Amino acid sequence: MSRTGPLFDLQQIDTGLDTRVARMRQIDAELSDNPELVAAREQFEGASSRVAQEQGTLKQLSHDAEETSNRLRVLEKKMYDGSVKNPKELGQMQDEVTHLKARLKSLEERALDAMMVVDEVEATKSTAQEALDAATKEQELYHTGLLEEKDKLLNQAKVLQVKRQRAITELPWADLQMYERLRRAKGGVAVVAVRGGKCGGCHVAVTTSILRQARLGTDLVSCPTCGRILYPLGEVKYEEFDHNLDNVDR
Repeated sequence: MSRTGPLFDLQQIDTGLDTRVARMRQIDAELSDNPELVAAREQFEGASSRVAQEQGTLKQLSHDAEETSNRLRVLEKKMYDGSVKNPKELGQMQDEVTHLKARLKSLEERALDAMMVVDEVEATKSTAQEALDAATKEQELYHTGLLEEKDKLLNQAKVLQVKRQRAITELPWADLQMYERLRRAKGGVAVVAVRGGKCGGCHVAVTTSILRQARLGTDLVSCPTCGRILYPLGEVKYEEFDHNLDNVDR
């Protein structure tokens, strides 16, 4: 029985696991807010802040105009109800009335301008709200797809874990240790197929004698260039794309 075949099968399982774990980590990163949503939220928050600011300005102008108008009514009433007899005092009151009328006119004009500004910034906020709602909905749909994909990957990973546990129980301890050591040293790939006479890891041509020795399967034969274990294709039990991940017995 070939010593390399079971190791190659294990490698395919581990590669499948590594691929799925990496993708699940990528999905976790993608589940954060996307740049479009962040930008839309910033636009909305900026527009909301501007609305609050302009509404505050309008409120203050309206308050000042109301106070000025009230003061003006009080003075005019006193001037014309006969309660003030002193000409000097009446003159002073007339000067203040003139000043208050000018101030009231200015405040009303500024309030009118402020109302127009408020209308403009509220329209901007409304547009920003629509953009934010659209970006939020789009991200929610995208996240739903990502979560569905992650659930599928997680279930596949569980199946592969079961297959891995079964596979390692059939391996000699020394072979498994060598495999694990190479996996750590070679970026997760310890056993590679020989395709077209070339190592599947470093893609360097393998000599005929080494290939013949690898085909015997009695020993673990390493690539002279990259050091990975060589497995001549022909009796592969699992290929990554051929895993039946709905059936742990396969």
